Amino acid sequence: MTTKALTTARAAADGYTIRWYEPGDREGFMALHDRIWPGFPDDWFDWKFADNPYLDEAPVVVAEYDGEIVGARPNLAFQMRAGDTHHVALQSGDTMVDADHRRKGLFSRMSQHLFEGYADGPPKFTFNVPNMKTTGGMVKQGFEIAGEHTTYHRVQDPATYAGRDNRLARTLGKAAATGYLGTRRRGLDVPSEVTVTRHADIPSRRLADLYRRRPPNEIHAFRDEQFFEYRFSNPRWEYTAYTARLGGRPVAGVVTATQETNSWDSAYSYTVTKVADVVPLVGDDERDRALPALLERVLADNADSAVVSVRGESIPQSTLAKFGFHSDQRLPLRPLATPTRMVVSPIPLDDDWRVAGRDIRDLSNWRPTFVEHNTT
Repeated sequence: MTTKALTTARAAADGYTIRWYEPGDREGFMALHDRIWPGFPDDWFDWKFADNPYLDEAPVVVAEYDGEIVGARPNLAFQMRAGDTHHVALQSGDTMVDADHRRKGLFSRMSQHLFEGYADGPPKFTFNVPNMKTTGGMVKQGFEIAGEHTTYHRVQDPATYAGRDNRLARTLGKAAATGYLGTRRRGLDVPSEVTVTRHADIPSRRLADLYRRRPPNEIHAFRDEQFFEYRFSNPRWEYTAYTARLGGRPVAGVVTATQETNSWDSAYSYTVTKVADVVPLVGDDERDRALPALLERVLADNADSAVVSVRGESIPQSTLAKFGFHSDQRLPLRPLATPTRMVVSPIPLDDDWRVAGRDIRDLSNWRPTFVEHNTT
């Protein structure tokens, strides 16, 4: 674990103080968070910030006014790997300013404090997948858009995208989807010699061993046992691990994340499942031979999920297509999908944009799955 350089709290003439989060701020932070995004449990805060193994402190900057927390710029720390090098990086999430204190430049002031505090490290760079409004503000500050993540969706209940609370339409749509997906499944070769095991707990050592078989050269979260133990303890998601054996030897593994959420218009709730991770990240004959059996088991266990999603190139597109997955970059999903643009910056902002010779502004230099997305 590493720690930041201490930077002095800033008290401005307009009454706002910008400073680092302190343990006594937890109640005020959660009260602000609950006003903006209600329903997050206290153990979520502990997981995301207090228990993160990659920094000694919670990498959170707060804005205080008259003794009250009115803004926060939280970050999730990762240990990233690029080639054979390792670097701490930050991903901002849950940035918030109380409604009565917006348009005061608090986001910019908190960002400045964050970057000055880590000017000498240890974080080397930031990478974020913000909403459209936040993206514009970050670009104005000097961040750059690296590109747009590709996500593949298997839509098992089309009403998820239609957004209608119409039971008949939903039933007919789901029946049509089931028929279509069944048609795509025909002719798929799932080798009988592949044995799939579903694990009650995350098998951190086995997954880490599988990752080490073929780590990519591109930028990605470094996956050791500590990573798997920490990353898949987010209390807001239900995680399930699967591993596959070929000839009695482990050759591949996946971790799924499942959560019940609301439709875009909050008319009804539905379940989403994400293939949060795949190991090894780089394919070989054995891994790619086992993936269809793993996907088949995952889909059977999550038949009631409205959508099953995979991010990036961790599973070959040809395999995903045979199971009925579609890219959100193409029709029919493109008009319905929310863009997931990745915004990046070095720390400090005027520093080198390269990590181990790889330009962080070029998405082709990254190898993401959902584990590098702090909301999953």
